[in-house]
Amino acid sequence: MEEEHLPDPKEYAAELKKIRFRRLLLWLVIGAYLPAMMVALDSPDYRKWATVVFVSWLVLLILTVGYACLARCPRCRELFHTHGPTFLPLRRCLHCALHITADKRPPENDHPRARFSKKR
Repeated sequence: MEEEHLPDPKEYAAELKKIRFRRLLLWLVIGAYLPAMMVALDSPDYRKWATVVFVSWLVLLILTVGYACLARCPRCRELFHTHGPTFLPLRRCLHCALHITADKRPPENDHPRARFSKKR
């Protein structure tokens, strides 16, 4: 049987860096909610500021989730974190199981299977 040749993950470094940046941005937006809301609730006009902070944060969250959802895997060209309508910000591609840090680690001898790969 012919073994499938997988390209060197170092070739994916630029695209994996973009995916890591999008993930970082998403987690920063999620983490910023509590401190921003605490500041808003400490203000004299807390109801107005809490509403402004919540609506602004919600819009920002929707945009960053959309930005993270549209990241394509450099190996299989499918959406890295999305399978169908489901957004799962896991560390591996949902289609080909490429790890988010594949460019920074040695190649895997035992290539893991994707959990949600397409049936062929």
